[in-house]
Amino acid sequence: MRLLIAATITAFPFAAEAKPDSQGSATVKVSGLVENPFTITTSSVKQLKIAEGENAAIVCGTGETRKTLKTYKGVLLRDILDSAKVVIADPHQRGEYFVLVRSTDNYNVLFSYNEIYSGTAGDSTWLIFEENGKSIDKDGRFVVFSAKDKVTGPRHVKWVNAIEVSKVSSSKPVETSKPMEQCQ
Repeated sequence: MRLLIAATITAFPFAAEAKPDSQGSATVKVSGLVENPFTITTSSVKQLKIAEGENAAIVCGTGETRKTLKTYKGVLLRDILDSAKVVIADPHQRGEYFVLVRSTDNYNVLFSYNEIYSGTAGDSTWLIFEENGKSIDKDGRFVVFSAKDKVTGPRHVKWVNAIEVSKVSSSKPVETSKPMEQCQ
Protein backbone atom coordinates (compact mmCIF):
# COMPACT_ATOMS: atom_id res chain seq x y z
CA MET A 1 0.00 0.00 0.00
CA ARG A 2 2.82 2.45 0.88
CA LEU A 3 4.50 1.65 -2.42
CA LEU A 4 1.29 2.48 -4.29
CA ILE A 5 0.95 5.84 -2.55
CA ALA A 6 4.62 6.69 -3.20
CA ALA A 7 4.25 5.68 -6.85
CA THR A 8 1.15 7.83 -7.21
CA ILE A 9 2.86 10.89 -5.72
CA THR A 10 5.91 10.35 -7.94
CA ALA A 11 3.85 9.79 -11.07
CA PHE A 12 1.55 12.76 -10.47
CA PRO A 13 3.63 15.46 -8.75
CA PHE A 14 1.31 18.22 -9.97
CA ALA A 15 -1.40 16.93 -7.62
CA ALA A 16 0.73 18.03 -4.67
CA GLU A 17 0.84 21.56 -6.12
CA ALA A 18 -2.92 22.03 -6.30
CA LYS A 19 -4.44 25.29 -5.15
CA PRO A 20 -4.09 25.85 -1.41
CA ASP A 21 -7.05 25.09 0.81
CA SER A 22 -9.22 27.96 2.00
CA GLN A 23 -7.12 28.24 5.16
CA GLY A 24 -4.22 29.40 2.95
CA SER A 25 -5.70 32.89 2.72
CA ALA A 26 -7.79 33.21 5.88
CA THR A 27 -5.93 36.45 6.68
CA VAL A 28 -4.65 39.43 4.71
CA LYS A 29 -1.62 41.24 6.08
CA VAL A 30 -1.57 44.99 5.29
CA SER A 31 2.00 46.26 5.51
CA GLY A 32 4.82 48.23 3.97
CA LEU A 33 4.97 52.02 3.93
CA VAL A 34 2.03 52.44 6.27
CA GLU A 35 1.68 54.01 9.71
CA ASN A 36 -0.74 51.35 10.99
CA PRO A 37 0.01 47.87 9.65
CA PHE A 38 -2.74 45.38 10.47
CA THR A 39 -4.13 41.98 9.59
CA ILE A 40 -7.59 41.44 8.14
CA THR A 41 -9.41 38.28 9.19
CA THR A 42 -12.85 36.98 8.31
CA SER A 43 -14.03 38.45 11.63
CA SER A 44 -12.13 41.75 11.66
CA VAL A 45 -13.04 42.67 8.07
CA LYS A 46 -16.52 43.53 9.31
CA GLN A 47 -15.02 46.34 11.42
CA LEU A 48 -13.86 48.08 8.24
CA LYS A 49 -16.07 50.17 5.95
CA ILE A 50 -18.12 47.43 4.25
CA ALA A 51 -19.79 48.17 0.94
CA GLU A 52 -21.79 46.15 -1.54
CA GLY A 53 -21.69 46.00 -5.31
CA GLU A 54 -23.63 44.23 -8.00
CA ASN A 55 -23.47 43.03 -11.59
CA ALA A 56 -19.77 42.49 -12.17
CA ALA A 57 -18.15 40.03 -14.54
CA ILE A 58 -14.68 38.53 -14.49
CA VAL A 59 -13.64 38.80 -18.16
CA CYS A 60 -10.41 37.47 -19.72
CA GLY A 61 -8.28 39.26 -22.29
CA THR A 62 -9.90 36.99 -24.88
CA GLY A 63 -13.32 38.42 -23.99
CA GLU A 64 -14.53 35.23 -22.33
CA THR A 65 -16.61 35.77 -19.18
CA ARG A 66 -15.24 33.44 -16.51
CA LYS A 67 -17.57 34.39 -13.67
CA THR A 68 -20.54 36.65 -13.04
CA LEU A 69 -21.13 38.29 -9.69
CA LYS A 70 -24.74 39.31 -9.20
CA THR A 71 -23.79 40.75 -5.80
CA TYR A 72 -20.60 41.05 -3.81
CA LYS A 73 -19.62 42.43 -0.42
CA GLY A 74 -16.26 43.74 0.67
CA VAL A 75 -14.05 46.73 1.34
CA LEU A 76 -12.66 49.14 -1.22
CA LEU A 77 -8.88 48.87 -1.47
CA ARG A 78 -8.67 52.64 -0.97
CA ASP A 79 -10.54 52.33 2.37
CA ILE A 80 -8.08 49.65 3.51
CA LEU A 81 -5.18 51.96 2.62
CA ASP A 82 -6.89 54.83 4.46
CA SER A 83 -7.15 52.64 7.59
CA ALA A 84 -3.46 51.74 7.30
CA LYS A 85 -2.46 55.39 6.62
CA VAL A 86 0.04 55.31 3.77
CA VAL A 87 3.24 57.18 4.68
CA ILE A 88 4.45 59.47 1.88
CA ALA A 89 7.36 61.68 2.92
CA ASP A 90 7.19 63.91 -0.17
CA PRO A 91 3.75 64.33 -1.80
CA HIS A 92 5.47 65.21 -5.10
CA GLN A 93 6.67 61.60 -5.22
CA ARG A 94 3.27 59.93 -4.76
CA GLY A 95 3.50 58.72 -8.37
CA GLU A 96 6.35 56.46 -7.26
CA TYR A 97 4.17 54.55 -4.76
CA PHE A 98 2.33 51.34 -5.53
CA VAL A 99 0.17 48.70 -3.89
CA LEU A 100 1.06 45.06 -4.42
CA VAL A 101 -1.71 42.54 -3.82
CA ARG A 102 -0.21 39.12 -3.11
CA SER A 103 -1.78 35.68 -3.11
CA THR A 104 -0.89 32.28 -1.74
CA ASP A 105 -0.75 30.87 -5.28
CA ASN A 106 1.74 33.60 -6.32
CA TYR A 107 -0.61 35.42 -8.69
CA ASN A 108 0.18 39.00 -7.69
CA VAL A 109 -1.15 42.29 -9.04
CA LEU A 110 0.10 45.87 -8.86
CA PHE A 111 -1.94 49.07 -8.51
CA SER A 112 -0.39 52.52 -8.60
CA TYR A 113 -1.11 54.84 -5.69
CA ASN A 114 -2.34 57.49 -8.13
CA GLU A 115 -4.87 55.22 -9.85
CA ILE A 116 -6.34 54.31 -6.45
CA TYR A 117 -6.51 57.90 -5.16
CA SER A 118 -6.74 60.03 -8.32
CA GLY A 119 -8.37 57.70 -10.85
CA THR A 120 -11.53 55.67 -11.10
CA ALA A 121 -9.89 52.48 -9.75
CA GLY A 122 -10.26 53.77 -6.20
CA ASP A 123 -14.05 53.60 -6.51
CA SER A 124 -14.10 50.07 -7.91
CA THR A 125 -11.17 48.02 -6.61
CA TRP A 126 -12.40 45.64 -3.96
CA LEU A 127 -11.20 43.15 -1.40
CA ILE A 128 -14.32 40.99 -1.31
CA PHE A 129 -15.30 38.27 1.13
CA GLU A 130 -18.77 37.48 -0.17
CA GLU A 131 -20.07 36.61 -3.66
CA ASN A 132 -23.72 36.18 -4.59
CA GLY A 133 -24.79 36.18 -0.94
CA LYS A 134 -22.29 33.52 0.21
CA SER A 135 -18.88 33.63 1.87
CA ILE A 136 -16.03 33.02 -0.53
CA ASP A 137 -14.60 29.57 -0.01
CA LYS A 138 -13.46 28.07 -3.29
CA ASP A 139 -11.08 30.95 -4.17
CA GLY A 140 -9.74 31.55 -0.67
CA ARG A 141 -11.45 33.74 1.91
CA PHE A 142 -10.57 37.02 0.17
CA VAL A 143 -10.46 38.06 -3.49
CA VAL A 144 -9.38 41.36 -5.06
CA PHE A 145 -10.74 42.63 -8.35
CA SER A 146 -11.23 45.95 -10.10
CA ALA A 147 -14.87 46.03 -11.19
CA LYS A 148 -14.52 48.90 -13.68
CA ASP A 149 -11.55 47.53 -15.63
CA LYS A 150 -12.44 46.86 -19.27
CA VAL A 151 -10.90 43.41 -18.84
CA THR A 152 -11.30 42.38 -15.19
CA GLY A 153 -9.60 38.97 -15.30
CA PRO A 154 -5.95 40.05 -15.20
CA ARG A 155 -6.49 41.92 -11.91
CA HIS A 156 -8.76 39.28 -10.35
CA VAL A 157 -6.63 37.93 -7.48
CA LYS A 158 -7.83 34.84 -5.63
CA TRP A 159 -6.29 33.56 -2.37
CA VAL A 160 -5.25 37.09 -1.29
CA ASN A 161 -2.93 37.03 1.71
CA ALA A 162 -1.13 40.39 1.63
CA ILE A 163 -1.50 44.01 0.59
CA GLU A 164 1.85 45.79 0.56
CA VAL A 165 2.55 49.49 -0.01
CA SER A 166 5.96 50.24 -1.52
CA LYS A 167 7.88 52.87 -3.42
CA VAL A 168 9.62 52.34 -6.77
CA SER A 169 13.38 52.04 -6.34
CA SER A 170 15.69 54.12 -8.47
CA SER A 171 17.44 51.05 -9.92
CA LYS A 172 17.16 50.09 -13.59
CA PRO A 173 14.13 47.88 -14.41
CA VAL A 174 14.70 44.19 -15.16
CA GLU A 175 13.87 43.05 -18.69
CA THR A 176 12.11 39.78 -19.38
CA SER A 177 11.33 37.83 -22.52
CA LYS A 178 8.57 35.64 -21.06
CA PRO A 179 5.21 36.14 -22.85
CA MET A 180 2.26 37.47 -20.88
CA GLU A 181 -0.77 35.22 -20.28
CA GLN A 182 -4.23 36.67 -20.87
CA CYS A 183 -6.13 35.00 -18.02
CA GLN A 184 -5.39 33.04 -14.92
